[in-house]
Amino acid sequence: LADCYAIGTVLRLYHNIVKTVNVGGCRIGDDGLTAILPALLQTQAMTDLRLAQNDLSDKHAESLSAVVHNNKSTLLHLHTDNNNFTDYGVAQVNQHTHLCTKLVSVAVGTLGSANQE
Repeated sequence: LADCYAIGTVLRLYHNIVKTVNVGGCRIGDDGLTAILPALLQTQAMTDLRLAQNDLSDKHAESLSAVVHNNKSTLLHLHTDNNNFTDYGVAQVNQHTHLCTKLVSVAVGTLGSANQE
């Protein structure tokens, strides 16, 4: 969890230039995402967000949707698959992907599945 707070601090300091956030497979869980989410919400130039395989639940799905919305003109890759999202959580995360003008890969799904484009 301490690593997540450190990541959050770096993201807050450099929110306007961070291009990639990749904590895929780190099993940060909802508590870890809680630590970095305020900083993720400040980003506006991210091209790559990888949060797959982190034991995330629906708890932050709406906030992740806001991160996607904030980065809609720059986001190329969004990977939040293989977490513990229900269909509701998947729908929330996907809510703004249609606004992403440069999005080339999406993997958002429930545990063991992903909706890929």
